[in-house]
Amino acid sequence: MLSQASDSPGRFRREPPAMPPNGRSVGFRQDGTVTDRVVDYRLANAEERHAASPRTFFIPPRSERESLSPGDPAKLLFELVDPGAGEPGAERMWVEVLRVDGTRYVGALMNAPRAITTLERGAVVEFGPEHVISTEATWPLLEKNMFVSRRSHEQDVRPGYVYREDPDNDRDSGWRALVGDESHEEVDDPGNVLLQAVGFLLDRWPELRPVLETDPINGSWAWDGAAERYVTVGDQEGD
Repeated sequence: MLSQASDSPGRFRREPPAMPPNGRSVGFRQDGTVTDRVVDYRLANAEERHAASPRTFFIPPRSERESLSPGDPAKLLFELVDPGAGEPGAERMWVEVLRVDGTRYVGALMNAPRAITTLERGAVVEFGPEHVISTEATWPLLEKNMFVSRRSHEQDVRPGYVYREDPDNDRDSGWRALVGDESHEEVDDPGNVLLQAVGFLLDRWPELRPVLETDPINGSWAWDGAAERYVTVGDQEGD
């Protein structure tokens, strides 16, 4: 939960800076320095972003985004209104829902913006379900990566063979997806393998969900065209 700031002595408090000589407004950077450049924001419409790029911009189901309660976290995309050179086009930040007003939410910012100067941690933000790009209930696996056969991706071929092994690092899911008829030489060539988000593959091939739900158990699965589903192979072969 987000705690409220206290006015009691001993707390570090940031005093507002003096107005610069030219009379322009000032803003804060994350490192505490002051800039006379005001960087404002607008909330991105996550549904429009998803509709434009359904295979690369993922958002939780509408039902999940409409059922947030006080205390729940929600990630929003804060677009910079007029980004300058070297500044990001947007910042992804978390807010904690403070209250629900009908179909709208009022939340408190849980992050310190890197570039936006009109916001700071604890700032009140009003938003709706259409602005939510992630929630704590979102499947963490979807944000991890997996190795995919380039041929499967470029030829839009459903993976015929999927397996999981121990991940290489925290960002690696351990999942691998192949067409199924690759030669050893093809698989061993780094140029024939792509690194993609698990969520990207699941959105593209929903049939993978039962397989991915076995995570984090290692195993192998093959696509059964007659049954129209993935079946276990090798030591885990099933019906």
